[in-house]
Amino acid sequence: MPIPFHPIARLLVHTIRPTPQVNFSAVSSLPAILDRAASRQGVLVTVNHYSSPDFHSWWIATLVSAFLPLKIHWVMTAGWTNSGWLSEPTHWLFPRAARLFGFTPMPAMPPDPDEIEQRAIAVRAVLKYARGAPQPVIGLAPEGADTNGGILGTLPPGVGRFIHLLSQYCPLILPVGIWTEVGRVYLKYGLPYHMELPDTHSADERDFFAGQFIMQHIAQLLPDHLGGNYKKKPEG
Repeated sequence: MPIPFHPIARLLVHTIRPTPQVNFSAVSSLPAILDRAASRQGVLVTVNHYSSPDFHSWWIATLVSAFLPLKIHWVMTAGWTNSGWLSEPTHWLFPRAARLFGFTPMPAMPPDPDEIEQRAIAVRAVLKYARGAPQPVIGLAPEGADTNGGILGTLPPGVGRFIHLLSQYCPLILPVGIWTEVGRVYLKYGLPYHMELPDTHSADERDFFAGQFIMQHIAQLLPDHLGGNYKKKPEG
């Protein structure tokens, strides 16, 4: 039986100083989100993969979970890459931590050639969970890796298509933006929305447009200098 992560996240977030600045202004209230989730439709929580000298990206899931009283099934990294001697220990530790909390570990993007099959297995595991849960709530950072300066980066091929598939089971999408300024962490929740793409799109087009749509919604929650090429307001 997995250990509930929400109460642990609530405890951990109190260790952050100064206290994170959380913004729910884009929605009328948190209960409004939960009321929509109570209709039994799944929820997909999407957040930027932010890191900076004073903020490590492993805090992302903790912060988002701490302020959402939902059982979030996180898609988390299976290990750090390009982290020197730390890389190998994280590939041992992170998958075990994922199993402890009932999350799905997935190789970092872009995957090493010998991790492509592992990534495919992880994708199938997440989709299986989404299909089988009565009201799945799945959380992920679409970029899948840290980016220079914390600026939103280009999505690896296939991520948009994966998100589009997940949206069939988790049609209510909740965007979240996270960043730091002068040592303080800022967390901003956006207005939940649904993603609809024309049936005429090819697989590659779905991959591109779904990725753009998701990232544009996240970009709207971030300071302009972190939005990258996604600051154009999404349609819908």
